[in-house]
Formats: sequence, C-alpha cells, structure tokens
Amino acid sequence: METIGNLIDKLTIANIRIWMAEDIKRDKNATDKQIADATSLTNITNSYRKDLIQEIDETINEMISTGKLQKLYKQGSSKMYGK
Repeated sequence: METIGNLIDKLTIANIRIWMAEDIKRDKNATDKQIADATSLTNITNSYRKDLIQEIDETINEMISTGKLQKLYKQGSSKMYGK
C-alpha cells in the first residue's frame, strides 16, 4: 500500500499535467492536432486523477477504521524547504 504522501505527490503531478494541457487548449496559436492531443491527455489524466482521489479516500478510511497509522520518516537535516 502506498502512503498518503506518495498518493498526494502523484495527484499533484496529475493536476499539473491537466493544467498544462488546458493551457495548450486555450492557446490561440495551437494547431488542431495539439488541441486534440491536449484534450486526450486531459481526459486520460482526469480519469487517473479520480482514481487517485478514490485511493486516497480509501486509504484514509482504512486508517480511521483500523486505527493503524502509516509510518512517518523524519527528514532531519536533509529537509530542503520550510527554512
């Protein structure tokens, strides 16, 4: 089973792909093929995004029902953000 963090990372990447494809679809200079490809990518990625959201929900519900938490790792000195 993947961690909530891993699933959220994947969800973030899917959202970025959708946003980038939407930018192409709005571009006045985009060709019909570029728009069609971007539309296809949006549809596929949105389906994947919905699956990820469902998996996140199921993982959280399982953690709540079992009381079992996922293992967390401290980042310590390797943490590169939030300083």
